[in-house]
Amino acid sequence: MTEELREIAPLLPLLEHRPLVLLSDIDGTLAAIVPHPEDARVTPRARECLHSLIEAGVRVAFVTGRPLEVARRMVGIEGPWFAANHGLDLFVEGRRETPEEVRPYVSWARDVLREIGTIDFPGVLIEDKGAILAFHYRRSDDEGAALAAIKSAVARSEAARRFRVQEGRKVYELRPPLAIDKGTAARGLAERMGAAAVLAMGDDVTDLRMFEEVRGMALPGAVIGVWNEEAPEVVESADWFVRGVTGVEWLLGELVGAIR
Repeated sequence: MTEELREIAPLLPLLEHRPLVLLSDIDGTLAAIVPHPEDARVTPRARECLHSLIEAGVRVAFVTGRPLEVARRMVGIEGPWFAANHGLDLFVEGRRETPEEVRPYVSWARDVLREIGTIDFPGVLIEDKGAILAFHYRRSDDEGAALAAIKSAVARSEAARRFRVQEGRKVYELRPPLAIDKGTAARGLAERMGAAAVLAMGDDVTDLRMFEEVRGMALPGAVIGVWNEEAPEVVESADWFVRGVTGVEWLLGELVGAIR
């Protein structure tokens, strides 16, 4: 059974390796899950600690399902790298990179939106993320019926068949069926950042691939699950866990103190 991380001591051997790369999800890890996704922000305490870690030489990257521009705005600090849209868009060394094979899906996603139109069900929100379409139903009073309405609408779209489905915390996503995900993105970023050790944090089932890749790297690493009742398997797959965003804030503060 995964233990709750209550002190920094178990991670101290990891911190001896430099450069240390910190890979982190954003929503539910550094920013609280909120009814309106556009209102989410990385907490001031987390932002302060991340800035201090970067100044201390830790190489920080965010591996997120958010679009790149949104992710950068949510974080609000200079220096980190990003794997946005589950790795479909990268931001490294101050520039954006989008794999060539991703680009046709941006147009095909517009076809899906035209074919679906609106989903007439209370609480359903369609988020256009370029090559990914996310159907949120957290605000619905009947989440089961909302998800059924989303699936029914998607099933009517011919263009949607070009995509694969990924479900997360109260979200149903259409993604390009490419060999790109949070796991491949995490490995690629760690390699390009010259990692001597890796610490990864996440709260959603989409972060499990990142956890797998970190464990498969031939270098020291640790995986921290962020506990939430919607995705208990994340904690079960982690080395240790912390409780929610406040637990992550505590952990980041401890890392700052230990590295300084």
